[in-house]
Amino acid sequence: MSALLSAHLTHRRTRMSELESVGRRTPLELLSMLAGLPGVEECVVLKTCNRVEFYTVTNDTSATWSALNGAIGAMLPFDARQDTVLYLNGKDSISHLLRVASGLDSMVIGEDQILGQVKEAYELALSEGRIGPILSMVFRGAISTGKKVRTETGINKGEVSIGSAAVKMAEACIGGLRGKNILILGGGEMAGLIAKHLAGREPNAVFVSNRTYSRAIELAWELNGRAVNFNSMVEHMARCDVVLCATSATHMILTRQQVEQAMEGRGDQGLLIIDVSFPRNVAPDVAEVPGVRLYDIDGLREQAEENIRRRRNEIRDAERIIAAELESLHMRFNEMHADALISRMYLKYNSMKEREVRKAMNRLAAGREPAEAVLEDLASALTNKFLFEPTSALREASREGDMGKLITIGNVFKVTGTGEPDVSKEQVTKAEVRSHH
Repeated sequence: MSALLSAHLTHRRTRMSELESVGRRTPLELLSMLAGLPGVEECVVLKTCNRVEFYTVTNDTSATWSALNGAIGAMLPFDARQDTVLYLNGKDSISHLLRVASGLDSMVIGEDQILGQVKEAYELALSEGRIGPILSMVFRGAISTGKKVRTETGINKGEVSIGSAAVKMAEACIGGLRGKNILILGGGEMAGLIAKHLAGREPNAVFVSNRTYSRAIELAWELNGRAVNFNSMVEHMARCDVVLCATSATHMILTRQQVEQAMEGRGDQGLLIIDVSFPRNVAPDVAEVPGVRLYDIDGLREQAEENIRRRRNEIRDAERIIAAELESLHMRFNEMHADALISRMYLKYNSMKEREVRKAMNRLAAGREPAEAVLEDLASALTNKFLFEPTSALREASREGDMGKLITIGNVFKVTGTGEPDVSKEQVTKAEVRSHH
């Protein structure tokens, strides 16, 4: 029977250095790897700035887990901790995905971006032919739950994004942004969120640099700032108090040498660099440059804790919605399993029936036997074939003294009413079961 198995590397237990070693691969690369593992029938990969998650439907849980564990282990640094990866299955996997889509598992509780990212992960898997009925139901349910949580609670009200957390951290580090010069590296969604949350902070000047210059112009216009060529990034960094880096590049775009060059002649004027790119775009050794403070997504954890404290009531409301939706989804998940079993049972027994009916028809066509005898033989043959496996299971359970299995099979076939007094499982000993032979 197919089962749901998932693996999770998230900000809650994974260091950025560990997370980005997996995250440097594109979602499509990770999806192809996942689809090729033994036992995998359906799969989805969810990748964001602080998580990489693998969802599978497998017909061989043990083989899939072993192969997935090996594949992830091969991507992680050699010094990764043993508990870096969280493995879940069944209802726990579904519950986790509902919390993710609702913004409750995000570093910044209530963020809206994650819901769009869950949709994108589902749509990519769908376009690649990796989605089947089970993950389709689970992901559609998660997306619906995420929308419901945001509609019926205040979980996503106010500043709830990594971009807003980065801006707040910058304010906390240098005592506000009023009158400061700021350089934004990047022009995508995250850079746009940073730009949005700079509004009202009254910086002196905002420079925007991006490899696609047209996008830098658009973002600078929104901020009443100035777009600068990517090649002149260091020159403008030298004039700034804060650098906010949020690009989609898969390599380092800001090196120690560049930062040292920017710091020349600044005297005691420090520089704050916050890198919210995934994978990181600022080299870690930049933190060793005198006068520079460097933070990445790991450094936003304190802001995340404050966000959780402020949203306790909304979190409780969201948890109630998720609990109700989880039960509904889990019930549908079980019904789907039951439907699949029923379908296979009908296929199996219809095949038996057709073979026996053909035999009976041939005997009738020969005209050498009474119809009543042929029909009686047909009915007996069907009864024997249909009950062969349940009978074998009952005899095996009896030999092993497994009263639980005896009761279950009896309940399935509605044959517990024998006219004898009801006997509970606890009242029947193994010796008593064996005495019936």
